[in-house]
Amino acid sequence: MSSLEKSLLILKRLGDPPYELSLSDLAAHIGMGKSGTFKLIGVMKNHNFVIQSKTSKKYHLGPIVLRLGNVYGRFNGIQEIAKPILTHITETLGETTYISIWEGERAFPAYKKYIPGGIYDYNDFIGKSLPLNAGGSAMLLCAYQDPDHIREILDSIDLEKRTPFTLTDKDLLMEEYRRIREQGYAIEDETFSLGVLSIAVPIFDKNNMVGACMALAAPKDHATKEKISEWIQVLRDAAEELSYKLQFRH
Repeated sequence: MSSLEKSLLILKRLGDPPYELSLSDLAAHIGMGKSGTFKLIGVMKNHNFVIQSKTSKKYHLGPIVLRLGNVYGRFNGIQEIAKPILTHITETLGETTYISIWEGERAFPAYKKYIPGGIYDYNDFIGKSLPLNAGGSAMLLCAYQDPDHIREILDSIDLEKRTPFTLTDKDLLMEEYRRIREQGYAIEDETFSLGVLSIAVPIFDKNNMVGACMALAAPKDHATKEKISEWIQVLRDAAEELSYKLQFRH
């Protein structure tokens, strides 16, 4: 593994909880000695990608990462286009809506719009990795990736059983991904949080690939059969609108 690859692994690791790690922890993560890891981190510190806490002496991501993330959002247009669409469907349906993005081996929520007092009002989950076996958006995104790649990822991680309904059997999970892709949407029923139901639909790019999805989360007691049908259709319309507008950005 090259020094560049190891540096990128450090950045990716600092993007997940607990978001601040010691030199020893980072060295163990990339399989490198502390001296070599210290040199890599030194380069990243010089360019403001990593900052060392003066009190804990641990390392965390620097502000340049936020700037680069904003550049990405503006470049592909998703941030500008998504905001009014999410606002409209959230106000129309009265439930929290959000967009999640696939990052090669993980899924994370990138943008959200919530109803005051609604689901995820006080939970700032933006940018945090989602478990691949729980939650509508993560499972939807897995369903639209290469199955061999997804199976390789699953075989390399331990799956958390967040609720009694969370799937941890990898064969059953792969079958669930297949079913989601076949029907064109995901309905997640209390696999991520008890009392919460989520729905996700794909956002297709101009190459008919899926790297993002439109999702909704609601208290399960709001989810009548009629409302679920309405939510799926509204999300599909919103995803189609977003996909259409993004194709004219470049």
